[in-house]
Amino acid sequence: MGQLGDRILTNMNIDIISNEVDYKTSRSSGSGGQHVNKVETKVELLFQVMQSKGLSEQEKELLKQNLGTRINQEGFLQLTSQASRSQLKNKEVVWRKFIKLLEQSLAPKR
Repeated sequence: MGQLGDRILTNMNIDIISNEVDYKTSRSSGSGGQHVNKVETKVELLFQVMQSKGLSEQEKELLKQNLGTRINQEGFLQLTSQASRSQLKNKEVVWRKFIKLLEQSLAPKR
């Protein structure tokens, strides 16, 4: 893993990682009227960091160090989104949050 100016050069393979991510849905809490108790719009993204084939060993260790408090005992990084009443939008939001979190965690410290 290297650095070119402000750009980050990693071996992270987004295509492989996207196939390693699991999603779970559940009912969102909070307001939403009649709709809220019937539809599972909350989306939880689960990613097993140390088992990933889309990350190098160095990247896995770096994520483990930087995200240790966010990785559970089973080794899963978990993120959720329930901002929207649309399951699809929440899935897109949680995916973007996940990729941003990986990129920030793998970025060299200044």
